[in-house]
Amino acid sequence: MTVIASAFVKAVDAQADLVPNRVAFVNSDGERITFSQLRRASDALACWIAGHPDIPAKAPLVVYGHKSPLMLVSFLACVKSGHAYAPVDTVYPAERVANIASQVAPTAVLDTIGTFTQANAPEMGAPCIGPEELAAACAQPFSAEQAHALEGLGAEDTYYILFTSGSTGTPKGVEVTTECVDGFYDWMTSDYAFDEPLSEGQDPDFGGRVWFNRTPFSFDVSITDMCCGLTRGDTCFANEAAADASLAATFEALGRSGATDWVSTPSFVEQCLADPSFGDTLMPRLRRMLLAGETLRPETVRAVRERFNGRVEVYNGYGPTESTDLVTLCRITDEMLSADKALPIGFSKPGTDLYVVDPATLEQVSDGTPGEMYIVGNTVARGYWKRPDITEAAFHSCPEVLAQGRKSYRTGDEVTRDPSGIIYYHGRLDLQVKLHGYRIELGDIESCLVAVPEVRMACVLPVRKGGSIAHLTAIVVPSDLEAPRGFALTKKIKAQLKQALPTYMVPSSFKYIDSMPLNSNGKADRKALAAMFEL
Repeated sequence: MTVIASAFVKAVDAQADLVPNRVAFVNSDGERITFSQLRRASDALACWIAGHPDIPAKAPLVVYGHKSPLMLVSFLACVKSGHAYAPVDTVYPAERVANIASQVAPTAVLDTIGTFTQANAPEMGAPCIGPEELAAACAQPFSAEQAHALEGLGAEDTYYILFTSGSTGTPKGVEVTTECVDGFYDWMTSDYAFDEPLSEGQDPDFGGRVWFNRTPFSFDVSITDMCCGLTRGDTCFANEAAADASLAATFEALGRSGATDWVSTPSFVEQCLADPSFGDTLMPRLRRMLLAGETLRPETVRAVRERFNGRVEVYNGYGPTESTDLVTLCRITDEMLSADKALPIGFSKPGTDLYVVDPATLEQVSDGTPGEMYIVGNTVARGYWKRPDITEAAFHSCPEVLAQGRKSYRTGDEVTRDPSGIIYYHGRLDLQVKLHGYRIELGDIESCLVAVPEVRMACVLPVRKGGSIAHLTAIVVPSDLEAPRGFALTKKIKAQLKQALPTYMVPSSFKYIDSMPLNSNGKADRKALAAMFEL
């Protein structure tokens, strides 16, 4: 067995001895890999990488592909052979792929799907190793001495470089260390309860728990089901491209997944809830949903409970890519749903301090006062890959009285903390706009919009004129797609909004669509909406 430092990778490898024939990962196309195959293939590929004459030690590697077993094997092989990896998903447009590849300037590209050059990526001056060559390397014989000689990643080494997926601007690579990944794995498997006994899945080769994650491997939420599932002998299930092509195809795949645990953004769940067939009959084994990446609205939780007859627990998670993934997690209770306020995101995880400060003075604010979140502790990433300029502002701006020599990250998120220590998320500070002298949080308007019975999903965008914001436009997916749209519907929605919002926060114009476009990470695609309506 390979000698490695990562506790997470060791825990995954250990399952090859405990449950060797259990499926570790399967996608909707039927591609699957068992725990014994996963360890054997990643060890073999790691030995091959370590012996490759054109791949210098410790240099980062790009892993290109989608949700396939070979993608997962490549990640583990990179870590075992002492290389950080940068996952690049095929869902990204060619321009973005080229940008990321040029930033990483890798010594090799592990192309698990065979289309990297077709993505118009620039010439890297490094070998592009295709799927046939990778598969052959995974099957090659190797000795125990070769495996033991591999020099894996240390605690302070960069484990992966994950490029942020904002809809605008140049992607920036977050350097997440081995220590970060191991700390996240330890917390999730210690504090995320697994007490409920579950029978084996509908597929006899699956584990009792089956983790569904809709997001690509290039999005930080994907580390959640890996840490929770792969380290405990569970099965991870992912939709391939064909199953993501339509809601009908998605439901067909979910119906045969046997999923017990769900990880996604709230927007993706809301999109599923738009179809009445999404519920208990479709996914009879589902027990938990972990939702993160966006504001979770009470209406979404209530709808999930209704569709699944009250048996699915919903967890609200919070954490940016720069802090590995989640730093808080909160099970939503009846009491939280009945309270007339936003849902909490929970308490900070052990070993991590969350400070709420005034963004102007950087002094801590009192309980109940909105402020900007600072994350401090070993969960924080090293910084942005080859970007010392923006690293300084984001990772080194925390007052030393709070940081006390520890790693820190300025989130740009507005939160409040109540006297018990529980935290409430209010949205991005960069989604705050100033209109007619008033500072407005777009997320607050969106939360009120989806509380209106006639609204299924909503996104609010500022409309600029002459360099300043002229008014706000609401993009709405109606609850009843067959109902008439236009002045009468807009008037009804506005009347209900005015009961919850001051007049200056009510959008002046409304536009209606049948479905909300989501970006590759499952969030409402604001850039696509702005282009659609030429805002």
